Amino acid sequence: MLALARYTLRGPYQAAAVVGLLAVLAVFIPPMAPNTVLGLLAGSMCMLLSCTLVGLVILTQGSVSGLKAIGVSILGITLVAWFLISAPELGLWTGLVQWLPIILLTQTLRSSKSLSLTMLVGLVLGTIGIAVQYLSWSTLEAEMISQVIQRMEQVDQLDEELVERNIQLVRLFVLAIVAMAYLVFVLIVLIARWMQASLAESQGFSQEFRALTLGKPAAVGALGLMVLSFWIEQPWLSSLSFLVVVAFMFQGIAVVHSKLALRKQARMLLVLFYTLLLIFPQVVALTAITGVIDNWLVFRKNSAEPNDENKL
Repeated sequence: MLALARYTLRGPYQAAAVVGLLAVLAVFIPPMAPNTVLGLLAGSMCMLLSCTLVGLVILTQGSVSGLKAIGVSILGITLVAWFLISAPELGLWTGLVQWLPIILLTQTLRSSKSLSLTMLVGLVLGTIGIAVQYLSWSTLEAEMISQVIQRMEQVDQLDEELVERNIQLVRLFVLAIVAMAYLVFVLIVLIARWMQASLAESQGFSQEFRALTLGKPAAVGALGLMVLSFWIEQPWLSSLSFLVVVAFMFQGIAVVHSKLALRKQARMLLVLFYTLLLIFPQVVALTAITGVIDNWLVFRKNSAEPNDENKL
């Protein structure tokens, strides 16, 4: 991955070629793959890598270089989508939905050199996304449930319990769709920042991440949203709660990394922690709560702060 990153940073033509090719493959692979699941997985990996490299280009060379690579990607996606599925508008929608958040977040990080501020900007973008979702596309849940029922009718799977389970999964997905997008975009920015530090042989990223804190005002807002979502059953409040849970989960993860950094078996313990985080929703909630209360209890009092000489 770092070798590809080095090649991408050689110049604007290399960056545009790599990012554009990955973006085109992300559109081309799924419909052409013999296995749908593997095709979607491969396409998703290509798109995530393309986004990460755009973030790296912006962090190291600025938004102008990033926009050049994005322009080639949008053109490539537009042409491929035009020939494959007669949907040239896909390139423009990809630019708005996918590239715009990457540009805003990575440029914020480049300008401010603050992971905390970058994640808070992401929260603002997520809030706007939820507002758009519920004001402009209020029928999304009903449309998705209708599609699920139609597909189950086609394969004669009309067991009431199974139908109800699938409907609940759709409802959960609609509530958490913006939070999941926030999770993906933040991970992309973090990986891009890690690449930048690794290529410069710096420890800046690890120190910055272990010191991550979103602040007391954001923590108060998160607690208020969680309480309101239990008290007032509104879908948009639940979506906002999912969003802040994901944000403070990252601060909780930073606390765990900070506390385990000096332990001899840190790597094994982190693998165990991430395994539990992926399997059990309760661990996600506990990690997010840890991130919230860390703003007052300061679990990392003895942790080292990032040094200016290690920052990029």
